[in-house]
Amino acid sequence: MIVDGWEKSDLFDEREKAVIRWATALTRNTAAADDACFAPLKEFFSEKDIVELTLFTCLFNAWNRLQDGLHNPVEPQDDIIGWKEWEEVAQVSG
Repeated sequence: MIVDGWEKSDLFDEREKAVIRWATALTRNTAAADDACFAPLKEFFSEKDIVELTLFTCLFNAWNRLQDGLHNPVEPQDDIIGWKEWEEVAQVSG
């Protein structure tokens, strides 16, 4: 699940936002055509770090596709994590 609102949130610095943006592009399979998404990574990470971030994201996505393909049920995330709207989180932290 990709949570909307992170781009405007002050809960993440620019380095973290670059990682979220890259992971989102990889997940949506748009990374190959998105130089604007890749370029900021070079400001914050080494080539080795970028490879590791990319590999981790791709492996996680592959695991999800495997579970989906095998129709393995996933526990409801609301019960595990207690997701909140970004506005709620910002009010608590700000």
